[in-house]
Amino acid sequence: MTTFDLKGGRGLRSRLRRSRRGWPARTTDGAVLGRWIASAALCLALAAPCPAPALPWVLAGLLSLSGFVWLGLAITQAGPPADAPHLTAWDAALLAFAASFGVQSAARLGLFGG
Repeated sequence: MTTFDLKGGRGLRSRLRRSRRGWPARTTDGAVLGRWIASAALCLALAAPCPAPALPWVLAGLLSLSGFVWLGLAITQAGPPADAPHLTAWDAALLAFAASFGVQSAARLGLFGG
């Protein structure tokens, strides 16, 4: 029968640390955020040559596509989305979809001058 150690719980922490060793190494917050910024900048660079009326819609589509790429990366490599102490590919996918929604909303409100 298993009992709980009420004197500090050191055994529980060491067991949790041991179980985490088998997981793949995760990237830090700065790396994930930097990669997401780079992908958003790439979307903006690809949408820049478009005519002005189509620019927000092309940018929103590219950001949405970027979100699906981040989502695929999260599903295949990132592990569970909840309780992560740092940014993961799940967060980058959410940021890409939110940016796409923001661009679409700004375009519908006429904030791009179109």
